[in-house]
Amino acid sequence: MPSFLTKFFYLLTCFCVFVLAGCAGDPSADRPWLGTIRHELNYLGARNWVVIAEAAFPTSSRRGLRVIQVDAEIPDVLDGLEGVIEEKHHVKPRIYLTREIGEMPYDYAPGVKVHRSDIKDALHGRETLHLDNEMLMSLINNTSKSYRVLVIKTRTALPYSSVFVELGSGYWDAESEAALRKKMENKNEQN
Repeated sequence: MPSFLTKFFYLLTCFCVFVLAGCAGDPSADRPWLGTIRHELNYLGARNWVVIAEAAFPTSSRRGLRVIQVDAEIPDVLDGLEGVIEEKHHVKPRIYLTREIGEMPYDYAPGVKVHRSDIKDALHGRETLHLDNEMLMSLINNTSKSYRVLVIKTRTALPYSSVFVELGSGYWDAESEAALRKKMENKNEQN
């Protein structure tokens, strides 16, 4: 009987080591919301938008808007979204930041300098475009009339800190589209 117990405890120990090793290797273990974002991104494609929103971001009742709440800060969610987009390959992001966040003084929004630095790190060198917040909100409202917009509300409490992500095709870019249209136009002219 002692050999049975010894084998049992050996197997139990091995099992625990494998389970713990598996959890340590899972990058989403400390980001449970990543699974939700990964699932949502399966349904999104070109012309859809994702907004990584500050806590006070207004929620519209428009049908094209899907809102999820996550217990994380904007830079962390942006970093996670970037990773999920890289996994998916079917979409490519164009990232917009509000012009206001770049101009906001620390006196009015303590923590804004650290936030801007964290956003820069989360972008991993990706280029961004800057538009006024009102223009971005107008784009989201117009897009949600015809296409789906995913709003990920975070716990970030800084004004104008939302990040807007326009999704494009991951396997077809503007240059390819322009070349195709030119070829089709030339063919029509020859006929």
